[in-house]
Amino acid sequence: MFKKLFSPINSYYGIILLKILWISLIVSGILLNPLFSYPGRDAGIFLYIGSLILKGKVPYLDVWENKGPIVFYINALGLFLGDGSRWGVWLLEFLFLFGGAWLCYSLVTIVMGRIPALIGVIVLITSAGNILQGGNYSEEYSVLFSCLALWGFVKGEEKPKNKKFDFLIGLSLGFNILLRPNNISMQIAVAGAFVVLALFSKNWKLLARRLALIALGGAAVVVPVVIYFASQGALQEMINVVLVFNYQYSSDTGVAQILGGIKDASVSIGVIISVIALTGYLLAIFIVIKSLVRGAEFSPLLLVLLLGLPIELILSTLSGRNYLHYFIGWAPYLGVLCAHVIFWSLAGFLPHLEKNISLVLFVLILITIFSKLEAWKGYGDVLTSLPKGQVEYVDPVALYIQENTVEQDKVFIWGFRPVINFVSGRETPVSFLPYPLVHVNTPLTNGWAEQFYIQLTAHPPKLIVNLIEPADRERIPDLDQNVRKEQKIKWKNVVLASNLNETLYFIEEHYVKVGNVNGADIYQLITSLP
Repeated sequence: MFKKLFSPINSYYGIILLKILWISLIVSGILLNPLFSYPGRDAGIFLYIGSLILKGKVPYLDVWENKGPIVFYINALGLFLGDGSRWGVWLLEFLFLFGGAWLCYSLVTIVMGRIPALIGVIVLITSAGNILQGGNYSEEYSVLFSCLALWGFVKGEEKPKNKKFDFLIGLSLGFNILLRPNNISMQIAVAGAFVVLALFSKNWKLLARRLALIALGGAAVVVPVVIYFASQGALQEMINVVLVFNYQYSSDTGVAQILGGIKDASVSIGVIISVIALTGYLLAIFIVIKSLVRGAEFSPLLLVLLLGLPIELILSTLSGRNYLHYFIGWAPYLGVLCAHVIFWSLAGFLPHLEKNISLVLFVLILITIFSKLEAWKGYGDVLTSLPKGQVEYVDPVALYIQENTVEQDKVFIWGFRPVINFVSGRETPVSFLPYPLVHVNTPLTNGWAEQFYIQLTAHPPKLIVNLIEPADRERIPDLDQNVRKEQKIKWKNVVLASNLNETLYFIEEHYVKVGNVNGADIYQLITSLP
């Protein structure tokens, strides 16, 4: 009966369409709807820098952020496609996650079959969604390139004479380096797996060719970017921000912080998913050892997983800060490892399910729809808002800025929330956005703090918005003297700019509080002063 009912969609193209529909639903269900809220802090910074790029500004030179450059240009492209709207960035988030999920499905299908591949997709997207924190993070975009590296490895093992797969792995390495250098565990694992396989095959010529192509692919991405920033006079600053500062930022990380991050991430991603993935990892160890003892073959994919997951655990916790979005890079490993558990535990039952793949997909589509009804209601609200032209959330602070300034006016957000600059369409006069947070006390950060003070005093913004989130009340001193006296800053856990008092004095002398909007104090420049 079921075969007759689903016969119209049980063709090759029908199943392809069902998979596209299902992956599209599950991906869009985890993304932040721009109509209702703002993205997180980092995502807001990326949006702001993306908008400046479209105005001809150069990251690191005109505006500071310690991530690799690619995420800024992804945001710039999204804003260009969306004509300045966050929906353009939403579209790119969707495409990147959809692409990663599709590659995951493809590579698991090759090795284990379609049903484990479906489970892998569910786990990959769900685990990423549980720690997405609003999305638009460099780790989120890296998922596509990690999956591309794994897909290239699997396809390359099928066709070792085909050089394009090794080159693709190199391309994925280059993009992940330029997104965030910590995001390259999959490429390291793939290269490591090639080395291990060469130890058994003694095919050193193949190994040399593969490593050379990976290096060439990485260079094809990284070198043009280096040349561009060098031509703009921003290369040294990019190195200082992305490499030197990040090394200083994470240099105090210890084993306890790494283990704490792993525990927190496992709980946030989902205990069940984490336990099943751990089971898959232990199963992979058992299979590889057993195969080596017996002289039997095993799937090289397992080797990549065994090498890559520990590397990913270390790299994702290396900074010691343990923000949840740092762990999005776990998603491809968790997806494939959980698929591996299904493949081995349900091996006898899988052929029956494979024959009814269209029914399985149809059920998954229904489950996805009913489990995310709030998400679909939100997208419905977007459609009904289209005629009014209001399809993005704009909070009262941004509205106040727009109504009380002109486009040429500068506005600084005290509290490290540049998303307000982006939404209000008003630039900040300073390059170092995190001020007064400097995170580490080094000549580099002291130099940036001094640069901030020079820029602020040379070109004072018309407005300074005192917008400190509750979570930052123990890190960032308030602009109001009376509030500052009551604050309990955790001085042992935070490093503030050495010239903080000078900056506060300048603001007190040259600005007056003119109101409070949605909990944010608004300070206006006293124009009568010389």
